[in-house]
Amino acid sequence: MPSFLYLSLDMKDLLKYILIPSLIVSLGSCAAGKKDLSEEEVAIQEELASKFGNQEFLIYEKDTLLASKEVLDYYNDIEFAPIWIGENELTEKGEDMYAMVENARDFGLLPEMFDYSTLSKMKDSSLLDAEMILTNAFFLMSTHLSEGCIDSATYTYVWKKDELSYSITDDLDKVYLESTPASEVLISRQPKNWEYQQLQKGLVTFLDSFALDTNHFSIPAFKEDSAICYQAANEALHKHGFLDSTERTNDSIFIARLQEFQLLNGLKDDAVVGKWTGRALGKSNMDRFLQAALSMEKWKWKPDTLPEKYIRVNIPEFTLYFVDSNEVKRKHRVVVGAYTTQTPEFSAEMKRMVTNPFWHVPYSISSTEILYGVKKDSSYLRKKGYKIFKNGVQQDAAQVDWSKIRQGSFPYKVRQDGGGGNSLGRLKFLFPNSNFVFIHDTPSKRLFNNDVRAYSHGCVRLDQPFDLGKAMLTADAHEVPADTLDSIIVRGQQRVLELNDPFMVYIEYYTATGDSSGNVVFHPDIYNRDIKYLENSFKKFID
Repeated sequence: MPSFLYLSLDMKDLLKYILIPSLIVSLGSCAAGKKDLSEEEVAIQEELASKFGNQEFLIYEKDTLLASKEVLDYYNDIEFAPIWIGENELTEKGEDMYAMVENARDFGLLPEMFDYSTLSKMKDSSLLDAEMILTNAFFLMSTHLSEGCIDSATYTYVWKKDELSYSITDDLDKVYLESTPASEVLISRQPKNWEYQQLQKGLVTFLDSFALDTNHFSIPAFKEDSAICYQAANEALHKHGFLDSTERTNDSIFIARLQEFQLLNGLKDDAVVGKWTGRALGKSNMDRFLQAALSMEKWKWKPDTLPEKYIRVNIPEFTLYFVDSNEVKRKHRVVVGAYTTQTPEFSAEMKRMVTNPFWHVPYSISSTEILYGVKKDSSYLRKKGYKIFKNGVQQDAAQVDWSKIRQGSFPYKVRQDGGGGNSLGRLKFLFPNSNFVFIHDTPSKRLFNNDVRAYSHGCVRLDQPFDLGKAMLTADAHEVPADTLDSIIVRGQQRVLELNDPFMVYIEYYTATGDSSGNVVFHPDIYNRDIKYLENSFKKFID
């Protein structure tokens, strides 16, 4: 008998001895998914086989572990050798994996997705069960970090095991056979793009700085009672952890903390408790965490690599990024659709630019706003540079009896001539799409000074559009030199500049982003789109 099998041969131990040979055949063959076990590991192996060898599912507190079949299949393959546990405690591998579950929030996930409450109990009372729960957690976390955990069609929590491009059992083999730390294997499965990486680092900074309180507040309007408004703001900052009890009566510190809070929430740091600052104060830190978690989730739905050149508009951030050669070349403020005329999320290919463009007014606008304007003022069309057409033929607006024209039967197409007063400004960027959305200049420059910029009919209004146009021409190696764009526009020429190398435009909705300083920035959920994703996914795991 090999020395590591010497056991006291009473009846109980004799039965153990009889079972062992069938469990440890070919343990020395790593290529076959096995490895040499210590005497302690062999004893644990036997106990695991005895307890779980005939089970079809792993059920704890009436809930079946989501990956229970895959877990049991894996242990059958390795003949129930332990991965995470020793005789009396978790091994170093086990503690590493336990820490990944405990700190799941650092990666935009929740510990309870991995049965953390049950795991923490079993860690102290039943290591055999802890072994199974940790492996279940490994399989789920690997997938959640790579592919996400929300079905984008049904908005429900799912395990996306069928979407993987790699083997989770191969990943676990790295831990079991090669002794690679589970944390290293799992973290490597996160998206590699810089936007995700910055956001993840920023979330860790936020979690290290603030507790995830669940306090909600209703902040009175400043205009109604400024004193009560700021008292409520002071209380909210205190409960959210931005203002400690010794600072609450110091006005200058309170103002400084309020400004820091505004910057963290993507708002102008003017210390004015307006509509959006009030809404941000009303949210809990848990709400903010969920914004970051959902934004990280959405990055996992993207391809592993983005094109070298693209434009990305993040609606809640009111910002456009032009990326070329994997580097942000331009960053612009934008105005997006109002709540009633929301900018949709989609992607399309940027094809061309048009200088001094006409505006072909959508029927939804011409039959309402423009009709209303001309009914009030017969010179409205002339003042705004609008022309009306019927069956392709221009009509004399002065000859129309506007009192008889109704919204439901508006018979004209309306076009606004190009020029400085045109609603599209002097330059528009076209990426054909079924939403009829494009990016354009605007004569209403003052709106770019606001922190929350949701005013348009759905298109994206761009600050400093000529600079973006020049950057695009340069990146495109276009035959029209970038430095001539200004003169073309100033001369009033209408030109269509077709790009030699069209590229993708992504119109997206992320309510949390990371900056290059390692901080997270939360943005207002202006269209209330986050809740549909969170209600039947992340919120299921929060008491």
